[in-house]
Amino acid sequence: MVNGRRVASGFVGGVAALIVAGCSGTEPDRPAADVTSAPSPTSAESPSVAPTSAGPAKAIPAGIPDSAFLQESDAPEKAKEKPNRLDSDGNALPAFCKAGYEQKDQVGVRGTELLLIASKDATEGSTPKAAVYENVIVYKGAGATEFMTDLRAAVRGCASQKEDNGVTAKNFLRGSIGAGDDSELIERTRPATDDAGEPIDNQVNQVFWAAVRQGDTIAFVSNGGWESGSAEKSDTVTLATRAATRVKAWRG
Repeated sequence: MVNGRRVASGFVGGVAALIVAGCSGTEPDRPAADVTSAPSPTSAESPSVAPTSAGPAKAIPAGIPDSAFLQESDAPEKAKEKPNRLDSDGNALPAFCKAGYEQKDQVGVRGTELLLIASKDATEGSTPKAAVYENVIVYKGAGATEFMTDLRAAVRGCASQKEDNGVTAKNFLRGSIGAGDDSELIERTRPATDDAGEPIDNQVNQVFWAAVRQGDTIAFVSNGGWESGSAEKSDTVTLATRAATRVKAWRG
């Protein structure tokens, strides 16, 4: 629940933790009832932009300033309200068949924020378009570079997985978004349901994640849509690109 409202079930941690099993190692075919906003899977095996070096090591900061996170002005259309800083473990990163990729032993400092976004014509009191969580994580040594490598391997090795309600979700690497020193867009689809949890025939629900590395720092943007509504790929790309700009201005 966020401010008394139920958030999309596609989220991990801050919205709903995924319990996963039944992994398969090859990427499944795209669902027949896919939506037109889905990107091409041609870049699934590797980033479309070669990662660059993390550069010389910097001192780990004591904390992460608010300015390093997404701001109201960064919303693709408009923000529903001001961003909310959460506890550092307020939103867990998504699970991909229990594969470890977070490099937890190399984390220097991390922070989490929740930003509710709305459509440009949304009226006051209307429901958000999406709940967007951003994790900013500063790593020691090569931890950020290893995070990106292991994240891709985790998704590639978990093309499908069972969720706690028995539904099979499918995971896709969608390639670089052209931001930061390295980036990756990830999509998860599952059979769509209405607000009451009843299946909707021939439709899928989409969740998007975007990981961007800037030097030793990862900005991880999670877009789970709202309630039974899908997230939008274009919103996720816009937010992650702007997140990369914020981190670069802070961290260089």
